Amino acid sequence: MVQESGTGLGERVVAQTWSTLVAAPSRQFAYWRELICEAFLDLTPESDLRDGFTGTVVQSPFGALNLARIDSQRQRVRRTTRDIARSPRAGYYANLQVRGVSAMAQAGRVTILRPGDLAIVDTSEPFEFEFRTNFRQLSFFVPAPLLRGHASGGVRTASRLDTSAGIGAAVRHLLHTLARAGLAPAAAPSPDGAPAPAAAPSPDGAAALAVHAAGLLGLALDQAPDPDPVAGARSARTHAAALADIEEHLADEDLTPAATAQRLGVSVRWLHRLFAGQQQSYAATVRRLRLERARHDLRDPARRHLRVIDVAAAAGFADVTSFHRAFRREFGRTPGAVRSAR
Repeated sequence: MVQESGTGLGERVVAQTWSTLVAAPSRQFAYWRELICEAFLDLTPESDLRDGFTGTVVQSPFGALNLARIDSQRQRVRRTTRDIARSPRAGYYANLQVRGVSAMAQAGRVTILRPGDLAIVDTSEPFEFEFRTNFRQLSFFVPAPLLRGHASGGVRTASRLDTSAGIGAAVRHLLHTLARAGLAPAAAPSPDGAPAPAAAPSPDGAAALAVHAAGLLGLALDQAPDPDPVAGARSARTHAAALADIEEHLADEDLTPAATAQRLGVSVRWLHRLFAGQQQSYAATVRRLRLERARHDLRDPARRHLRVIDVAAAAGFADVTSFHRAFRREFGRTPGAVRSAR
């Protein structure tokens, strides 16, 4: 469906709208797969929802750039090497989370986006999105030469850009302005003669704003700090955050990937992905940290009154026999020997 958006100057910006509501409930997810490939590029979506799947995309062109508003339900979306071969396209999508939470992965990096967060993917490389709930995103396409020309330091994908202040905030505001220009229907005149809302820019003005937004996006990329593991420990977007959660709940009997993932707001699969590039898996990390805590307590004079079985339980080990075996394998000594050597 074609939708015309008002510009305040009597002109129109043509927007294209796709919706699963035009399909029978039994075909709505299949139709969603078709429409996102038409609206964007070849993608492979998956969802446990089938009948009654809801999804809408409204997209407007701004010269060589375009902006889309996506409203849909929980799903996983991948761009595979096969998708890339079928529909090669050199460019980037800057995704601004408006509602809900999403995860983005590309080139070994994973980031979590909450409302107001923005991150970028390269269309020429495989990537993956995960949406665990209903969501809304603004997705801004920028041709590769344009963004690379503004990002002198390169384009780092799947990394959250700060949009709370400075250039990042300017990018966020411009994307919302472009959405008003191209993705919303014209406002009807007020019957009582009250002043109309601020007019959206004209088509030429909107196209210029889109190019300006791309330039600011490049500057924001250049000014983005390199990933900081210390800051990451305070953020639910990194491997360090998962480590912090594990350490906080080390003694919990129900310390599991599912429990940690729920507290971080990601799926279990994405939690394991955070550990995939590390030296140890989630389970191995939990075991190592529990053993290190037990060794610390065994060496602590203030805990000398505790039995070894109590130290093991406080570190999260339910079975003392398996604790002794794991402890000796990790440190080459028994728990009793470590305590005696203080």
